[in-house]
Amino acid sequence: MAAEKLKQSGSEDTASRYLDAAEALFIELGYEGASIGAISARAGMNKATVVYYWGAKENLFRAVCERRFGPIQTEQLRRLRACERAPKRSHKAALEEIIRALVEPPLLMPGEDDAETTRLLYGRVLTDPSPIVLKVTADLFRDASLLLRKLIRKRLPGLDEEAFYWRYTAALGAFAFTQGFGERVAYAAEFKTLTLDVRRAADEIVGFMLAGLIR
Repeated sequence: MAAEKLKQSGSEDTASRYLDAAEALFIELGYEGASIGAISARAGMNKATVVYYWGAKENLFRAVCERRFGPIQTEQLRRLRACERAPKRSHKAALEEIIRALVEPPLLMPGEDDAETTRLLYGRVLTDPSPIVLKVTADLFRDASLLLRKLIRKRLPGLDEEAFYWRYTAALGAFAFTQGFGERVAYAAEFKTLTLDVRRAADEIVGFMLAGLIR
């Protein structure tokens, strides 16, 4: 619906500016905290803009996520499917490749200009308690999420279901926390002079998750 109206009105720039404002406030305030009034004020537009293009805040949030995460989700799914087809190897080697398929796209795909925004929004949507956020992100990442669980479970055949649940949850929780709250840890622990490299970050996160799953 929104895409059709954009084509008809030729207002892609207007919608993009509104999406930028919404994205910034979703990162800063979370879904519930980012009101339509605040988003409209930041974009310098009337509140009717969201109704015209998206109909409701939930649809606006979905559009923000699809714009930012669509290519990432596609790449995660492509790599996970490649893992599924890969020839037999050790469980550890296969698990590392599976985890990299999850971790590397959101960290390494975005260009230098928007990498920080992508990381912050990714962390926010992974940790935001709003049921709307859970619904939208579950829809967006469903295929990749289900395949990820299936592939990791296959590589940990000796675990009972409860042990698998806790290791899987803890591993993904570590990934989500570093995306959403890493800056808080750095601030509290006074990591003031550390310059972070995203490739090094990806390697460290993958290694930590792998060790937790196969301990």
